[in-house]
Amino acid sequence: MERMKRILILCVLGIMVLSLGACVKENVSKEAKKNSKETTTKAVQTSTDTASTTKADSTTKASVESSTEPKTEATTEPRTEAPTEPRTEAPTKEPDVVKYPYLIKVNRACNCVTVYKKDSSDEYTKPVIAFTCSVGDYVPSNPNSEPTPLGEFSISDKYEWGLMLGNVYGRYACRVVTDILFHSVPYYGRNKDTLETDQYNKLGTDASLGCIRLCVRDSKWIYDNCAPGTTVIIYDDASNPGPLGKPLTIKIPEDSPYAGWDPTDETPENPWNNFSAKIEGAEDKTVVAGVDKSVITEGVKAYDKCGNDITEHMEVVGTVNLNKAGTYTVTYKITDGAHSSDEKSAKITVTKQ
Repeated sequence: MERMKRILILCVLGIMVLSLGACVKENVSKEAKKNSKETTTKAVQTSTDTASTTKADSTTKASVESSTEPKTEATTEPRTEAPTEPRTEAPTKEPDVVKYPYLIKVNRACNCVTVYKKDSSDEYTKPVIAFTCSVGDYVPSNPNSEPTPLGEFSISDKYEWGLMLGNVYGRYACRVVTDILFHSVPYYGRNKDTLETDQYNKLGTDASLGCIRLCVRDSKWIYDNCAPGTTVIIYDDASNPGPLGKPLTIKIPEDSPYAGWDPTDETPENPWNNFSAKIEGAEDKTVVAGVDKSVITEGVKAYDKCGNDITEHMEVVGTVNLNKAGTYTVTYKITDGAHSSDEKSAKITVTKQ
């Protein structure tokens, strides 16, 4: 009996040991699985974090590259292009040709200015335009007067209104040398209706105190077209005013209500703009064959825009055979000193005697 109890106790103890071992194994297995799962999760997270970090770095890098590219282009291109283009073009000869297209010659003896441009050989030989002027001459009664100097000079500074000796003003003044300038006939003030009319009517004669006076239209032409540096040659040749001749001037009636205005001034408010040159008396006529040719212009008159008779400068275009019966057409033309023009046509019928 005692033996049986011991065997039973041993069996119970064996069963308990087996159960305890199974529990320990099960716990170990669970712990291992848990550790394995945590390791896997950590690895996945690490991989994800690495990928995210890589992606973020890549994105950041792309972002940096994207932001730096425009900065590089924006700052680099202007710095490269802006200075180089002018440096390449500046040394060429072409700008000099454009800058000094004209040379000015002043024939002091004839009070005539002629402007020349370059020919195919790059020489200033082609006459472009001519102006009638007034140069200076020494007048004993006026210590400020002096002859316009001879020689070669060049235009320097310019003034739309230049203050002159005697507190008068010259318009479109261009300095030639020291106190010698191209400029309009003087004005008593800086107003376009204060012209010195008596001096204006002396254009074409020695009348200035040394400068080269012109009408407003002509002084403005030099002011607008001849840059500083333009060569000016002043010379004497009493036998030939120049290749284009000496242009006609216009006289202002000193009793005119518009006497203070230069008739060549293109300012819109200039009252002389309401007047123009005109031909009068150009009518059809019948004459007998054999008459004198003066019959062609008989009764026909030409006037400038200031009302002066300038018939002697009228041009007659057309041919009339005064010895042969027939009908002929002639045209009378005039252009005055202010460049105002007119023309009229008439028929002249020649009959047999």
